Amino acid sequence: MQIDELGRHIEELGRDILAGIRRAADSSEMRAVYGLTDSGDASFNVDLMAERIVMAWLDRIPEPIAAYTEDLGFIPSKGEAEFVIVVDALDGSRAFKAGLETACVSIGVARFRGEKETCFRDLVLGYLWETKSDVAFAARAGCGTTIRNSWKELAPLPCLATELMDMAWAFDVCGRPTEELFYIIGDLINGSAVRGGVFLLNSTTYAISRILLGRFDAYIDVGVRVVEELPSSTERMFAAGQKQVLGLFPYDIAATYLIAKEAGITMTDAYGRSFDERRLLGSGPETRLSCIAARNSLLHKRIMSYIDERFVDLLSRSERG
Repeated sequence: MQIDELGRHIEELGRDILAGIRRAADSSEMRAVYGLTDSGDASFNVDLMAERIVMAWLDRIPEPIAAYTEDLGFIPSKGEAEFVIVVDALDGSRAFKAGLETACVSIGVARFRGEKETCFRDLVLGYLWETKSDVAFAARAGCGTTIRNSWKELAPLPCLATELMDMAWAFDVCGRPTEELFYIIGDLINGSAVRGGVFLLNSTTYAISRILLGRFDAYIDVGVRVVEELPSSTERMFAAGQKQVLGLFPYDIAATYLIAKEAGITMTDAYGRSFDERRLLGSGPETRLSCIAARNSLLHKRIMSYIDERFVDLLSRSERG
């Protein structure tokens, strides 16, 4: 199947998912938790409904395509697959079921090299659809990113912030060790909340898409780096009833990564490393990700410098007991 034809099929899938979740938006049953995903995150009825739409699409697509979804994990193709789709059918489920706008449908497409061999660098198409508007983002590797609203192309606003204290930015706390997390980003929150703005949106895709639109300057998620550098940070989470350390997983940001990359946004993990060689399919502890995204490389460099210094302080404090 040619890329252009596949893209048309993916757009059809995205529209089907959007229509389905919008119909379900006012149903109280959609708020119920029915289980846990492979990553350990809560899965809501609205997620299950969206995943059923994905399965129906896979059944009718004419060519064999593998898939990875948040709830179902890896789904082998019925034949030899050239491509794999990576789907987060509703990124921002908590916000969506609360009636908020900060949620997206996210679909990435990569050349399939095997369940464990396919990496972020294999992504060829990326799509995001906002659930509460007609804004959609699309990217093709090497061809740039487009943003449309009701078939009208949108141009992003320029990034104004180059200083940390002027940033408008978002972060996440779900399933992260909050005491250590706020030790790292607390002063940044205090410093930028008035002059820029600090937001907790519960959707990585929506937050980074605000950078594309020029509304935000950055997105910061250091939770996985906290866990990796300070494993003892998870003890209080488990004591409080949290049964799993969460974070970003490849399905969360597969489409977003290609879209951001093609739009010139600097996006790395919280160590400043590229995602290109990271495994794309999977949701175990070895695939958990952190993320620093910024509208330009200068701001990204300043964020990294700040984060690195805070981690030195945190580790030193931990060693002193």
